[in-house]
Amino acid sequence: MRKCITIIRTYRKTSLFFGLLLLAGIVNVLMRFETPIINGTLFCVNAAIISFLIVFWIDSVRERLLPTKARLYIVLAGLVMLGYHLMRIFRYRVSKNDLPVYRFTAYLYFIPRVLIPALLLATALYLRFEDSKIGRRGVRIVLAVASAFSLFVITNDLHLLVYRPVGDFSDFTMEGGHYKWGFGFFMVFGVMLLMLVISFYLFFKSTKKKRRSVVLSLIGSIVLWLFVTLFQVFVLDRFKLPKMFNIPEIDIYSFILVFECCIRSRLIPYNEKYDAFFKQMKTPVMITDPDLHVLNVSATPINAPEETLISSRKAPVYLDEDTRLNSTKIRAGYVFWTEDEHELHEEQKRLDAANSLLSEENDLIAVENKLKEQKARLDAQNQVYARIASAIFPKQKRIEELLMNTTPGDSAFAKELGKVCVLNAYSKRKTNLLLLSEESLPKSNRELFLALSETARFLKCCGVEAAAIGEEYSELPLPDIHALYDIFETVIETYFPVAKTMTFSLKPDGIRIAMEAEGTPELPETQLPVKCEESDGILFFTIRRNGGGVAE
Repeated sequence: MRKCITIIRTYRKTSLFFGLLLLAGIVNVLMRFETPIINGTLFCVNAAIISFLIVFWIDSVRERLLPTKARLYIVLAGLVMLGYHLMRIFRYRVSKNDLPVYRFTAYLYFIPRVLIPALLLATALYLRFEDSKIGRRGVRIVLAVASAFSLFVITNDLHLLVYRPVGDFSDFTMEGGHYKWGFGFFMVFGVMLLMLVISFYLFFKSTKKKRRSVVLSLIGSIVLWLFVTLFQVFVLDRFKLPKMFNIPEIDIYSFILVFECCIRSRLIPYNEKYDAFFKQMKTPVMITDPDLHVLNVSATPINAPEETLISSRKAPVYLDEDTRLNSTKIRAGYVFWTEDEHELHEEQKRLDAANSLLSEENDLIAVENKLKEQKARLDAQNQVYARIASAIFPKQKRIEELLMNTTPGDSAFAKELGKVCVLNAYSKRKTNLLLLSEESLPKSNRELFLALSETARFLKCCGVEAAAIGEEYSELPLPDIHALYDIFETVIETYFPVAKTMTFSLKPDGIRIAMEAEGTPELPETQLPVKCEESDGILFFTIRRNGGGVAE
């Protein structure tokens, strides 16, 4: 006795459901009274209890299951069950005196009979495939098949393939002995059983919980439904024996049993038994009510004072260096949980060390790049100095020879010294030109004119009247300036011993030299052509930047 009381207290809602179910069955048996008032009252009580049980179960499904399409399909199945029950009330209390309507309501029974297994299969498809394309298409196909077979049954008067009347069609009342089952009847029930088999298979595939107890409970539910239905039809109805439940009620309670077996065996996930679930959790989690009274706690408790819990509702709080307390608001209160960030902090330390090492390496790379840049500048300078040395070395060697072969006081000393000055002026200006680059040289520049002026100034020191005249600026590129200045220097050195006067001027494409000389020594071969013309004892030299050849 105590054990029964304990079971009832533990499963209060389930015990209440079965108690009301038993009461409804007893009331249905008592409806054999011939008194209309008593019979009508008992029918209303029975109908009210059955309606309450269906609504009670729908509400429990809504509370227990997560808000997914699986819950939607099961709730729809419950509403179809309620409609099934209301159809029976309409048939036996409203339409019994109208033969066609009375017969048609019997056909309507097959709509919930087909739709409920279809919704069970839709639930299984969702749990197996979720919102994938296969799952959505499968649900549409199942509901379309259920609708087609329901339409097939309710149009039985047109084809008589589900129920066939025995005798005249006008006496076709759908009462026992007035009809026979057609092949359509067995086809519809076959489709219902096929939907159930596919549903159970998909449940096993989606949850991988193929326990023997689950298999036996589901198979037992279907076997019990078939047995009770056949027993009702072939025994109780045929021999007019008292019965606690009618066929629609048997169908409704059988499918509620099927759904409950799926839910309670967790083929369909549900939200009951939080205590047992939390007690097995290793993660520190705690659920409280709005006043922070602990309702559920995991195997690893959260040791935090109430002030800390209140603070964590606004922002995460650290219980120690590595433990962070988080919280979130739920409908019934709050959920608190902790996260161990020890590994995260260790990784952060390793990352900081790596960043420090990387920073040092970046500094070394920056210093190395700076040294490479300095070396590159020195290499560039050395290349420039090498070009300068290569360009002026012949002139410097000649200056050295002139100075060694000349003695102060000799008659040729002054003239030789003038040659040295002219060569030195070339070396100076050539050096300046070699220090320039295309980037540092302005487009319009006077570098070549300054070099000509420098030579003219030193020629005057040697007794040769020389001057640079005319336009000072030119747009000659640097390579042409070098070439023109080298050939100009060759002409000056060749005619220096015989020259009396000289004038130099810049042209857009070169240099023009006018010279009065005592002779016309032959010019050596030059890089650019030098055109020499004589007019009234004056020599005119033209050096152009394009072409090459020897003096004319």
